[in-house]
Amino acid sequence: MINRSNWKIIVIPVALLLILAFGAWTIFDYGRYRAGFDRAEAGKRESNYKQRIEELEGQVADFRSRVAHLESSKKVDGYANQAVKDSLAEMESENTVLREELQFYRQIVSPSKGRQGMHIHDFSITQRSKGHYNYSLMLIHIQGPKKHHRESDGEVRISVHGEQGGVNKKLAFATISTEKKSRIRYRFKYFARFKGGLKLPLNFKPKSIEVQVVPRQKNIKGDNRKIKWPATAG
Repeated sequence: MINRSNWKIIVIPVALLLILAFGAWTIFDYGRYRAGFDRAEAGKRESNYKQRIEELEGQVADFRSRVAHLESSKKVDGYANQAVKDSLAEMESENTVLREELQFYRQIVSPSKGRQGMHIHDFSITQRSKGHYNYSLMLIHIQGPKKHHRESDGEVRISVHGEQGGVNKKLAFATISTEKKSRIRYRFKYFARFKGGLKLPLNFKPKSIEVQVVPRQKNIKGDNRKIKWPATAG
């Protein structure tokens, strides 16, 4: 069995790391959807994420070395060994999430050439019950360095393609939206997420879903995706 001194050496760093990881994620999750997104703040977060990723990679390497040492020396019981491994998995998971969020902010802060305009960042559909679905859509507005405060407005058109009674059919958003909308209207500077529900006829077999982003401003490019059902795109 592990003695009290060794237990503290293992558990206290683990607890602190988990608390820090949870706190960092909670703050980020609140901040990324708040109104008034700040490009300068996005740049600062990008730098912070890079630093945090470097720290995590160092901690992961340290924990891997510690796990190997504990297993070889057999100075720890199974429960404590599993606690260290779980902490290692938590840090690796946080590292993955931070890398994804870093890439997201890079698209806004430092866009690559040719990518300016409105873009579908991710789109997904989950089934609630037979014929009933929830959709989630995130749009991002990628702008040049001299136009990063420009607001864009327009609409998103969604249609579902499939088969009904042996005949190919296209269902317009107005006929399947549970909110009785004909389209989704948007107005934002940097990014926004939209959620809602769809109700499909019970004898309708969906094959794909089309998402069109149509900006009102002619000098802003839109986006158009046709996604195979079940719809998941990023």
